[in-house]
This record gives sequence, structure tokens and C-alpha cells, in this order.
Amino acid sequence: MGKWILLALVSAFGAWWFFHAGRQMSEDAIEAQYDLDSRALVKFDADYFCDRMADDYRHEAVTFGLNGTQRQTLDKHSSCEEMREGFRAFKRLNALTNGAIQLSFQNRIVEITLSDDRKTADVESISTVRMGRRLLSRSHSMDRVIRRNGRILHEATQSKSWVYVPAK
Repeated sequence: MGKWILLALVSAFGAWWFFHAGRQMSEDAIEAQYDLDSRALVKFDADYFCDRMADDYRHEAVTFGLNGTQRQTLDKHSSCEEMREGFRAFKRLNALTNGAIQLSFQNRIVEITLSDDRKTADVESISTVRMGRRLLSRSHSMDRVIRRNGRILHEATQSKSWVYVPAK
């Protein structure tokens, strides 16, 4: 009889965690996650970012560059491939110059809007990439984040980016 009561309590706690507590977020937790994201960006860690995307992740991107405007909608797989390709290029550039050309990244959260149940949040941010003092790109993003089993994941992103260097 005691085993069944213990099993019921453990099951109840697991259900409470999975459906409620493990899905709630705070602004502090979101800011801490974005700080971790910034550290991974400096390391060009695409796998980290791919792991932080929900399985049904969707990215609607608009890029304004010297060669015109490009619009694309990417799923998780496509986003990961684009990111890996971009990070490979940055790593090659860094290796070819023996680290002389340092890229710097800045990501600033403008606003976090938590849902009433604290299970989703919209995060507005502005990101810049610089090479020395030269601005290479600037992006304005609206991310929808969720929390699953204690991990904050990106569910969707809408971004507008301005690229200030010629494309390949």
C-alpha cells in the first residue's frame, strides 16, 4: 500500500513539474539565458544554438544588404545549417588572420513580455556584429521563447537584419 502512495505522489509531482512548474519563466531567467547565448556566440557554437531551438522552430527573416532585400522562412534544420555555414566562415576568417581580425558581438534585450501564465515570452532584442570598429551587421529580432523541462527554448523568431558588407 505504501508503494502505491509513494508512486502516486511521485507521479503527481512529475505531472505538476512537466505541465506547470517546468514550463514557467521569469524575466531574470530569460536574461540569464540570453547571457549564455552571447557567450556561445563568441565561441561560434552552432550546436548550442540548435539545441536551444524547439523542434517546431520557425524563423521569418528579412535581410537588407548591398545586393538587395532577401526574405526567407526557415525551420529548425534550415536555421541550423545557415548558422553552421556562417560560423564556419567566421572561424576561417579568424584562422586565416591568426586572430588579428576580431569579431565582436553585442546583444541587447530591449523588452521582455511574459504571458500571464509565464509559459511563453516575447523578447525584443537588437544585435550588432563588428570587426574592429567597423559595423558589419545589425539585427532587430522578436523571439518567442518557451520553457520545457526547465530549459528555455526559442519557438519562433522574426528578424530584420542590415548587412553592411558585400555578399559573396
